[in-house]
Amino acid sequence: MTVLATIASTMMFKMLPIQAVPITYDFTIVVKEDSLAGNTFQGSLTYDNEVITGRGAGKINVVHGLKTNINFFGQKYTEKDDRNYPEFPKLTFRNGEIHFLDFWIERGERDIW
Repeated sequence: MTVLATIASTMMFKMLPIQAVPITYDFTIVVKEDSLAGNTFQGSLTYDNEVITGRGAGKINVVHGLKTNINFFGQKYTEKDDRNYPEFPKLTFRNGEIHFLDFWIERGERDIW
C-alpha cells in the first residue's frame, strides 16, 4: 500500500511541459462600401494560443506564428503576400479576443488603422 501511494504521489507532481495549441479561425469578409460593395471573400488565420495573455491589448505577427490565408476574387494570398511582410500582417487582441487583422496587399502606402 505504501509503494502504491508513493507512485501515485510521484505521478501527481510530475511537471509536464505546456505545449502551444494552434488556433484557427475561418472568416468571411463582406464588403459594404465603395466599388467592391456586395462582394464576399473567405479567409482563415492561425496562431499559437501561448502568445496571447488574455489581458489588455496585444498584437502578434508572423514572428509569433501568425499565418493567414485569404481568397480574393479567386486569388489566394498568404501572410507572405502582405506588402510589409514579415513585419505584417498583424493580429490585434483585446482581453484575449480578436479585435482586427491588419493585412495589406494593395500597392502604394499602407493605411494605418
